[in-house]
Amino acid sequence: MQKFSISLLIFIGALLAASEAGISSPIIGVLTQEVYVDGLISRHFDNKTSYIAASYVKYLEGAGARVVPIWIGRNRSYYDDLMRKINGVLLPGGATWFNQSNGYADAGEHLIHLAIELNDQGVFMPVWGTCLGMELLVYKLANETEHRINCEATGMAVPMEFKEDYKKSRLFASITDDVVDTMVKENVTYHWHQFCYTEKDFERDLLNETWRVMSLNHDWNGVEFISTVEHIKYPFYGVQFHPEKPLYEFTKTSIPHTAAAVLSGQFFADFFVSEARESNQSFSNATEQARTLIYNYKPEYTSILGSSYIQQYLFTNVEMEIPEIPEIPDEGGNNDGGSSGGYIPIVVPGGDGSTTMPLLSGLLLTLVLLSIN
Repeated sequence: MQKFSISLLIFIGALLAASEAGISSPIIGVLTQEVYVDGLISRHFDNKTSYIAASYVKYLEGAGARVVPIWIGRNRSYYDDLMRKINGVLLPGGATWFNQSNGYADAGEHLIHLAIELNDQGVFMPVWGTCLGMELLVYKLANETEHRINCEATGMAVPMEFKEDYKKSRLFASITDDVVDTMVKENVTYHWHQFCYTEKDFERDLLNETWRVMSLNHDWNGVEFISTVEHIKYPFYGVQFHPEKPLYEFTKTSIPHTAAAVLSGQFFADFFVSEARESNQSFSNATEQARTLIYNYKPEYTSILGSSYIQQYLFTNVEMEIPEIPEIPDEGGNNDGGSSGGYIPIVVPGGDGSTTMPLLSGLLLTLVLLSIN
């Protein structure tokens, strides 16, 4: 009996340690983007004013994160409030202009500047920009000075062209040699953009003092452009290509879906989500979190209508008015939005029927009963 009691104590200790550790599933905000008034979405759906390509949501979920949509066209207080509850921001690619009022670029500016403020205050807040998102990051941190040039890089699948010192970066510091070997030998990055940045522009305007360039590529006409960057001071990262498309988009035959391309795309997703895990911010309670997550919306199958995205989340101007849902117990939990004590209800027979109590308390009760016997 003594040996059994000791074993049970060890088991309980292990459960207590596990309950404290928890599972890190950060919440990352993905910025929505305006819908063209006379575009495909407007022709097929009523009152939809913004969207998120579902591939970005899957991309983050596939690395262990959850997603909240970040609305365009809101005031500064909305972005300030949300940025103090999430663990990272993804600025997606797309097709819009930086001078569009109350749209993607204006919202992105709020998010970027708030991320700088938070990091300066010691609150870790990573930001990732894909394609247009990378362009916006550089543009906003260059005081809205336009440095992009025209380039021909639509429907282009190419290998990575790393610079010699790429492993000095945070992004590639821990990349394994076999992954690098795959990236440089096979067509793993998928480009679809008409603008790009060059090292010449970065050097001329001293952008290379704030941004580290880790890789280059060449467009269809041989023009060399920057394909990956990271900010030297802040946890901001940008890729000119689309790492999410080889994993989750199937509308173009030019998109590579080889094992190598999938491995490459997953590397970037895993890296950014691991960065977001370093943030300890959370929503004030589980109910607020539940009302904010992307699960409140359903994606539409838009490629069947001619969209370049398989699925899209489509939103109206009143989508923020989430219907009331029942209050969720154990509010004010840990970074995962769950309860902080690791409680799992169990049923103990007796009395007036059954009593719900935490699993750990039940095990302790069992230990006491065994000791008495």
